[in-house]
Amino acid sequence: MFPVIIIHQKAQTLGLDYLVIGGHAINAYCEPRATLDVDFLIRKRDRPRWCALLAAEGFKLKHEAENFIQFSPPYGVAFRLDLMLVNDSTFTKLYGTARRMPCLGTEVLIPDILNLIALKVHAIRHGPRERHNKDWLDIENLVRAARMQPRGDQLRDIFHSQGTGQMYAEFLRRCAYGD
Repeated sequence: MFPVIIIHQKAQTLGLDYLVIGGHAINAYCEPRATLDVDFLIRKRDRPRWCALLAAEGFKLKHEAENFIQFSPPYGVAFRLDLMLVNDSTFTKLYGTARRMPCLGTEVLIPDILNLIALKVHAIRHGPRERHNKDWLDIENLVRAARMQPRGDQLRDIFHSQGTGQMYAEFLRRCAYGD
């Protein structure tokens, strides 16, 4: 298993906050699904400190973009560690409503379901097309797990703020709630 415990402890010592997002966060709320990476959401301004921490632990930079960094771990496992970088305002909003939950062998902060759905809607809108089906399924599973009303104001507002009206219509169609 990915040694998140080590990274978690080092981050705490350095005062580096993060949230677990992606598949492992989905698994904390829903039936587990397979995932080959660990995703952290961090403050963009903490990028240099996170890179230094991970380099000191032997992680190798695999891919880097403006708001995303991907590392290969040194521990002989196939997992990747992905960092999603956000501004302070976004981080503070998500961090403020996050839930402390057991995940990856330790207790971490995970965005609440509404914010996790918003992250997935954002990923569909801006992310690679080959991931869309997995992200749609994650949204559907989160909605079911939370027993949310697909036509409720909260979900519609999330789709309209992070996605588009067309994406909301697609969500309703996928959930068989379309007109």
